[in-house]
Amino acid sequence: MTFVFDSDILSTFAKIGKLNILKKISGNGELLIPPAVISELKSSKSILLQDILHSKIFKNISLDAQESNFAKNVDFQRRLGKGEIECIAVCKFRNAILATNDARAISVAEKLNIIVADLETILYSLKELISKKQLRQIINDIEAKDNVMIVNKKEILS
Repeated sequence: MTFVFDSDILSTFAKIGKLNILKKISGNGELLIPPAVISELKSSKSILLQDILHSKIFKNISLDAQESNFAKNVDFQRRLGKGEIECIAVCKFRNAILATNDARAISVAEKLNIIVADLETILYSLKELISKKQLRQIINDIEAKDNVMIVNKKEILS
């Protein structure tokens, strides 16, 4: 499976030092980052987010003409950030999964029949790939270091 990552999911896993765990969810698929997300990461002052740019796990990509045109149309019709728009465009034409926690981006993607993996979906999928102890630690770290509440924590860990 190929995933296209928005900066919010990348930021969460960078803050807990677990970017490498994202490779597990893709199997042999690619983990893609479009130009606008790269730009967002580059503008960050956080060294942790800068680490994403130097990681060998992710592939920095460019949009082709079709994806760029689609992104312009989405931008015109929706109120989304440039990173979310490019992620959606890439997913649409490369049959990839959108990895984001942005509610508006999720809504737009679902209307376009794009499969979405939010943070909890990613955590659910890790349940089959890592130990329960490791998953519990990841969830605890996310809640502590990224100040994010995992609503379905009990179900994920059961």
